[in-house]
Amino acid sequence: MDSEIESILDALSVAVFIVDADQTITYRNSASVSLFGTGLRNKKLSHFVPNKRCIRAVDDVLDGADRQSVDVRLQLVVPTSFRMTAVSLQKNATRDGASAVVSFEDVSHILEAEQMRTDFVANVSHELRSPLTALYGFIETLQGPARSDQQASDRFLQLMEREAARMARLIDDLLSLSKLQSEERYAPTEKVTINPILERIVASLEPILMKEQATVATDFGADLPDVFGNVDELTQVFANLIENAAKYSRPDAVIRVASRIDDKEPEMVRITVTDQGDGIAPKHIARLTERFYRIDKGRSRDKGGTGLGLAIVKHILMRHRGRLQIDSEQGTGSTFSVVLPCAR
Repeated sequence: MDSEIESILDALSVAVFIVDADQTITYRNSASVSLFGTGLRNKKLSHFVPNKRCIRAVDDVLDGADRQSVDVRLQLVVPTSFRMTAVSLQKNATRDGASAVVSFEDVSHILEAEQMRTDFVANVSHELRSPLTALYGFIETLQGPARSDQQASDRFLQLMEREAARMARLIDDLLSLSKLQSEERYAPTEKVTINPILERIVASLEPILMKEQATVATDFGADLPDVFGNVDELTQVFANLIENAAKYSRPDAVIRVASRIDDKEPEMVRITVTDQGDGIAPKHIARLTERFYRIDKGRSRDKGGTGLGLAIVKHILMRHRGRLQIDSEQGTGSTFSVVLPCAR
């Protein structure tokens, strides 16, 4: 093969093989070595693609058929989905002299995104259907048996208001999440001071803290460096974490909010929110920032949660080039730590 063509093929991120008439590999590019390992040259394609549809598609091309594409899932280090495409190198050649280019494009991320979108739509539909069903039920009752019952009307109207508010919160959170994802690649450039933001949030949440019978104890580090951030988005992060801590702590709990230079990473500021709740089992922690993931669905809905709060927190912190760390001990409580890079 011409060295210039080899250089072009080696520059591709897609794995490329050339096979002869009996599907023996005669050439492979660098990407194929990275994906499938060494030692496959002069071996048949079926050696590492034990998929009858793939082998049949390459056979069809070698027999003179047009371009063929097949989706296949291969067990590499982890199961990986590929789109295999086979194209003849010699048009109108006999089978004995035929050869084909076979490429493997990793489409795992596409399939995963499609699955996530499907799951997301299903979750949104479910989350909206529940309050809508409740509203329809209340309306039917008010139009029928409770039409003249003032006490029942007042009670149902309060319930309808609560369900409508839950739908409004869900839609607001969905819009926030969509906006964040569209802006995620652009990090904030303005410098902000963390401690005044935390002080304002604690003051604004006083009514919720009183309702949940919780108090906040603060320990803000002096002379903290600024961070690059968006004030509104960081307010959303810390308000969510402190409000969650109050809602899921035991009565008369003390929520501890602290800020300091990180002990292990002096170029980072660490803000911690520690509750006195029941704690979180280890199996749940990794999934807490997934959309609509709830440990206790009934309790979450009773508390007015949409299941999107921590997902929004995660995406805001990704945009800020920071991270969320969750540590928990069952029966004692949990600590949610936000780590943000200093603006130095």
